Amino acid sequence: MNKLAAFFKLVRWPNLLITALTMCLVHHCILGLLSTLAFTLLVISMVLIQAGGYVINDIFDVEIDAINKPKKLIVGKVFTEKQSNLFYIVLTIIGLGCGLAASLMANGRNFITIFACLILLACFLYSYSSRYKKKLIVGNLIVSLSVALAVFLPWLFQILSMLGDREMLLENQEWMHVTLHIVLIYTAFAFLMTFIREIVKDMQDVEGDGRSHCRTIPIIWGMNVAQIIVIILSFVTCVMIWNAASYFDGLGFRIIYYMLYASGFLVILVTGNNLMSLFSDKSLRTEKQFHLQSMWLKLSMLIGVLSMFFIK
Repeated sequence: MNKLAAFFKLVRWPNLLITALTMCLVHHCILGLLSTLAFTLLVISMVLIQAGGYVINDIFDVEIDAINKPKKLIVGKVFTEKQSNLFYIVLTIIGLGCGLAASLMANGRNFITIFACLILLACFLYSYSSRYKKKLIVGNLIVSLSVALAVFLPWLFQILSMLGDREMLLENQEWMHVTLHIVLIYTAFAFLMTFIREIVKDMQDVEGDGRSHCRTIPIIWGMNVAQIIVIILSFVTCVMIWNAASYFDGLGFRIIYYMLYASGFLVILVTGNNLMSLFSDKSLRTEKQFHLQSMWLKLSMLIGVLSMFFIK
């Protein structure tokens, strides 16, 4: 494998692209703002810190990945562990540097809040890979929160940048309220979808995780319980999506209404697949089927993210 291609695969470039796209759509479409150097640096910071998180995750997961996906192994096969550690350190340090610069440029004395969020993200991603990935539920929560942060952080960044101007805050109170409501809808959507997908991925990787003594939901509580949790969370997510679709329809965003329903339909497919597997067809309980569910959830998330484009 070409080393450049392997590096981009190592840092999961499609996921990084989605993170950058999500932040830009929140900034431009929900908040209705133009790009600034400070915001651009914030996006770069998030992308680089997440890239570092993917690298350190693969470093700690060499043994697990050798079982679950031996043909896709990069650390130890294309890059040495020492080279991969260097990638992690450089990506994380540059990411935090960009985050500090963005915070200082936009937030002045309030810079510490945004920079603290970025430091916590870097610490959580390292802790997830080194310790909490093998812990029951905690690892799933860390990943879900890191994805949700990409939605909420642009709003927080903009509000903090306005704190020094009391007159501007008073003039934009209604705008702040409406945009917060919309951002929280998408933040909750990102969190729930990621949490469900993480459990599905745990079911997909149950063999390798079991040999590595991971304490994931399907290993500790069993596959049946894991599927019941996915079904319940999927139902809750569908209800939230349908309520959000009605909310946006009431605001006149008809295209978003249809896109969210399409997103919800994919979640229903996941629910149906798990129901059939749980009660009648055990042949659906395979690595291939769980991978398909993971792809449905990822596509559902992408549709949800792209729906922001139609907020005007």
